[in-house]
Amino acid sequence: MSKTVVNTIISDYEIMLSHYSRVFVVRIELHPNTYSADNKVIKQFLKQLTTFLSGEYQSKVIYHCAREQDTSELEHYHLELMISAHKTNYPERILSLVKAMWEMHTSGTVAYVDNPFCIVYRGNKTSLKQAIYRSSYLAKEHTKELNGKACGFLRNKLKSAKNFDPTTDLMLVDPDITFMKNRREQAFKIAQAAKPAPSAQIGKLIKYGWFNTLSHAQQLKECIASRTTNLNHLLVQRAQRTVLTSC
Repeated sequence: MSKTVVNTIISDYEIMLSHYSRVFVVRIELHPNTYSADNKVIKQFLKQLTTFLSGEYQSKVIYHCAREQDTSELEHYHLELMISAHKTNYPERILSLVKAMWEMHTSGTVAYVDNPFCIVYRGNKTSLKQAIYRSSYLAKEHTKELNGKACGFLRNKLKSAKNFDPTTDLMLVDPDITFMKNRREQAFKIAQAAKPAPSAQIGKLIKYGWFNTLSHAQQLKECIASRTTNLNHLLVQRAQRTVLTSC
């Protein structure tokens, strides 16, 4: 599996989530009618498709496309599209549009995948992890050996929203936890500025103040947010014990 491709996919999820708090992700397979030694045909199609979908849904669009060829004489493509989930929540119409345009453009065919779509939510780590795991299939290097000089992974570039700060984990963790970490970082910097270190210890300030002692409740919340399974029942149990103890 290509780490570079996986990192690109993760970056594109962040970029889309910087624009929209909910992002719709849908997959489909494209099979051309004739073999192509390069990616000229698929690139032209993807450019037309993204332009059309952007206008149709009034949304920014990112695509990931993996070219594969194993034992078949023809290559095929795994296509993944990202679009605002504020504009659509179901895959049927988009898949129908992709199918119609692909047949018109190449006289080729399409194949539908199981569970073809998902929705990711800004700050919801669980939804993002599951989506990235599915998208990582496009990064596998097996079945790309026969691509020759044709690139095995295609994507379009999109700039992130102007207010997007890549130094935070806003796209990956609970927003409340990110907020608390940023507050501790700011408090640490203020404390350092108010109380300069001795000359022998002066150096580059530590970037983060995450080593500050946290309350048990906050530690528990951070642990829960770092897991892919739902452990919110622990918070409920803790709250119930607190109530009983105070009675």
